[in-house]
Amino acid sequence: MKKIKKQLILIKKQLLLIRAIRILVGKARFYYYARIKNNIDTIESKHAIDHTIKHNLKSLSSFGNPRMDKLIKPISILENIPKDAKILVIGPRNEDDILNLIGNGFNSKNIIGLDLISYSPFIEIGDMHNTRFDDASFDVILCGWTLSYSNEPSQFAKEALRIIKDRGVIGVGVEYSTMTDEQAISVHNGYVLKPDHFDRINSTDQIFELFDGHVKHVFFNHNAPNKISHTDTLVDNVSNVITIFSVTKNLESNLN
Repeated sequence: MKKIKKQLILIKKQLLLIRAIRILVGKARFYYYARIKNNIDTIESKHAIDHTIKHNLKSLSSFGNPRMDKLIKPISILENIPKDAKILVIGPRNEDDILNLIGNGFNSKNIIGLDLISYSPFIEIGDMHNTRFDDASFDVILCGWTLSYSNEPSQFAKEALRIIKDRGVIGVGVEYSTMTDEQAISVHNGYVLKPDHFDRINSTDQIFELFDGHVKHVFFNHNAPNKISHTDTLVDNVSNVITIFSVTKNLESNLN
């Protein structure tokens, strides 16, 4: 009976790999926590670009975006990441990424979301630049399509290095973009999403520079090979910059 019970639990989790089912589960949970219980909460971050919360609230109930698969699928097959790994998902917006990780076999008890917006018991309210977590708390940190909302990406990298375990794995994804301010205003209906004092991150080399010699091994490097950006209208096949790498917290060992 125990084996049958385990198999049924496994099947239940794996159903979340079916996008339509994950959308249904995610929307049902969103309706319960956000609409019925009215649990939506937000905080401001002094390091976030203008309009971050406003922009993401518009898509809070949108589920099924396939781009996080580009981070989660590689993570799910890496031999050095066990299924009971402690995983931090930065900026998940809603539960879609967490449900996706559960569907890929990771233990829900060891997955934490962190965002400036939350309605979900899976997602804590917090700032990725300055978290409450202890040193070396996580085996994996996923920062998917969130880094572009930061005015201080180097501060995020410093904090990520503090809370990741030595030889832990970090996955970062950003959208490749060459939009002008005028095009961005058209796309976002009146506002621009961009950092205050530097050009946006548009390559994996720029991501590696943030971690300043702490990159140990690069497992996956997807450097926006198609170089397709949004122009004055949204496009379905926009290109992405994605990398997954392990880190060393001892710079000396990385030089050997």
